[in-house]
Amino acid sequence: MARLLGEVFGHKETIAKLLETFASQRPGQTFLFVGPNGVGKKKIAVGLAQALLCERTPMACGHCPSCLRVAANAHGSLKLIAPTGANIKIEESREVIEFLSLQSLTAKRVVIIDQAQSLNTQAANALLKILEEPPTQTYFFLIAPSAAGVLSTIRSRSRPVSFRPLTTADIARGAPESPEWAVRASQGSFEKLAQLKGGPEQEVRGDAFRILQQFLEDPDFLTDSSWREPFKERARAQRIMSYWISFLRDVLYYQEDRKASIMNVDQGDLLKKLGAKKRDLILGLIEKAMRVEIEILQNRDVQLLMEQFWIQNQSREQGMSNA
Repeated sequence: MARLLGEVFGHKETIAKLLETFASQRPGQTFLFVGPNGVGKKKIAVGLAQALLCERTPMACGHCPSCLRVAANAHGSLKLIAPTGANIKIEESREVIEFLSLQSLTAKRVVIIDQAQSLNTQAANALLKILEEPPTQTYFFLIAPSAAGVLSTIRSRSRPVSFRPLTTADIARGAPESPEWAVRASQGSFEKLAQLKGGPEQEVRGDAFRILQQFLEDPDFLTDSSWREPFKERARAQRIMSYWISFLRDVLYYQEDRKASIMNVDQGDLLKKLGAKKRDLILGLIEKAMRVEIEILQNRDVQLLMEQFWIQNQSREQGMSNA
């Protein structure tokens, strides 16, 4: 079993600063880790717990019995709670209080609260006193996508630590088997990468490119019913529009010879085909697709929106070709 902090991709400077903090005379005891899901916040929190509880070194050796138990989530001085359902309820907070009331076999104890924005008011209030005056050598790591989602009474008792999205290089190193388009589209999140690679999302993406090509090339688009089925489900239609917008931006990057910025690198043939079109036409498509995406979320008739979109685009193309 390896040292957990050594398995983290990115965030090297942040980790180093946190380890320095724990080596100082007044390290602080309650930390709020904020940043996108899937960038390693929880793994870093568990890795820091491993370092704090290691029997051999403050950096965590990764091999002693304590490090192995932390890695297996079986250490008696580590408590990890997360939502059961939509919220973290008062029962979970009471578990933390009981955990800290018991005699510990080690000098230090660590509590990790994953998705701390899910603490309901009762659960948060139950923890306030302990967070304000934590027991000696007890460390809290609260994890959330943003500080704004965490109750202000919890935020005020915590030291915020921000985590940025990972770089494309970090994602590629962490998931070397992933297709390049998914790595580029992951937004620096392993969680987002996993969603993109999942079967349902791959199907939506496939629909998006198939229908976009049909939308741009088929003169009988309105009477062809094959594109309508994916647009019967509002959430799916919104995702398809999102892929259109992403790809049409790629077309602009292609026209500007900014290849490194292109996300959908597996769609080379379609990129070349659309890259030959006038830039104003592509800009118009992006603008309209963005409006359609918003109107889909406003409960407009999705298929009617698409019909109007196609008619407007046909008129625009004809106007440009006659100019």
